[in-house]
Amino acid sequence: MDEFLNFIKLDILIAQPQTFLCLLFCFSFLDPLPAKLYKRIAIISITHSIYTDILILYLPLSLHLINSLSVGAILLFVVFKEIPIKKKLYLLLFWFAVGIIMDLISSSLMIYISGSVTHAELIRENVFDIMMCVYPELLVLFVISWFIRNRNNYSTKKLFSIVLNDDRKTLTNVILLICFQFCLLGSIQLILSTSDSYNPFLNGSLILITITVSVLALVSIIRLLVRTREQVARMTQEVYVEEINDMFTSIRGQRHDFLNHMQVMHTMSQMGKNEQLNTYISELVKETRSVSDIVHHSSPALAAFAQSKTTVAIGKGIGFTCELPDNWNMQETTVKVIDIIKIIGNLVDNAFDETETLPQNQRQVHASIRIDERNRIELLVSNRGRHLSDKDKDRMFAPGYTSKGNDHSGLGLAIVQERVKHYNGSLEVQSEENPVQAVGTTIFRITLPQAQT
Repeated sequence: MDEFLNFIKLDILIAQPQTFLCLLFCFSFLDPLPAKLYKRIAIISITHSIYTDILILYLPLSLHLINSLSVGAILLFVVFKEIPIKKKLYLLLFWFAVGIIMDLISSSLMIYISGSVTHAELIRENVFDIMMCVYPELLVLFVISWFIRNRNNYSTKKLFSIVLNDDRKTLTNVILLICFQFCLLGSIQLILSTSDSYNPFLNGSLILITITVSVLALVSIIRLLVRTREQVARMTQEVYVEEINDMFTSIRGQRHDFLNHMQVMHTMSQMGKNEQLNTYISELVKETRSVSDIVHHSSPALAAFAQSKTTVAIGKGIGFTCELPDNWNMQETTVKVIDIIKIIGNLVDNAFDETETLPQNQRQVHASIRIDERNRIELLVSNRGRHLSDKDKDRMFAPGYTSKGNDHSGLGLAIVQERVKHYNGSLEVQSEENPVQAVGTTIFRITLPQAQT
């Protein structure tokens, strides 16, 4: 009878609150949260705790872990049917990883405080002593969960969402291996800390498996880093090639239209329409000069960028101006021109997207690349658009954040911030509100220190 009462106390006061808060912590990372979250988590917590606690004294430790994981998976899949399978698997692994960490901490504290040495003694220990070890952990977990859910910690939720939606198998393998490591380490810790569970063969096998999994996880992480670097390099190269192709397309277009222009000018001359002829020639010279500036600029890549963005702006009905330095020597700086194009290109693209929502007469974007008096590279992009609050400024650099819909990756500004940090530069965002026109002006100012070689 005493053992039954102790079981009831252990289940109601320890197991159920711990399971509930572990699940609540894991689900707090989802955005949006599932409907009736607290009620459904409570159902899983009560069912899972009662079932596993009934068998905890009669199953070996290894079987208890397998049984607990299996029942948790079934309950999660049944209660949250609307959540995709992949997301449920990640939540399951996350749930048990958090639970194992808490169990490791609490069991270590209990052994240190009360001197319990066997599995049965740990379970039959005074409930009050267990509560003293477990409840501080639960309080910390509750506070963190509340902060994530109610303080709109967008970057944390978005990062978790990126992991869930990532299609790369290498990342999935890394996460699975790390979670498997947690399970193995938890098993080893519990076995080593309880004399009744000591088994040299089992301990050696678990340690060997843990080492193997650790090596596999390390290899997977290295592969993931290599593939990520290759992907970034490929994306950067594609941007660079696109800018150069736009430049040559403009040049080929002028050559192709040369005969047509000559015929038009010849006809106007014969008809004596000198005023129209002068206007036509002026427009033609202006267009030709813009391409000539690209060809003869000290950095054709920067000039090609300006020309290609000008072409895009014309197609979108945006007034776009761009300033480039007269002399640019790539040998004098460690800042790669391809990174400069990557930074200012993403900023200009974002400015185009924002300005495009305005009436055509208000669409203005300006970009400049210059060397200041301290020999630093200064990049500036300004555009008309909505006023940005401090909250918007904090969230806009989070990976995956976008206000433009699902067809945008939301990585542009995150890439900008990463490149600026890489060169130990500074990034400043200003948003000025115009109460008269109800349209603000947003300015991105980036400074990159130039290291002389």
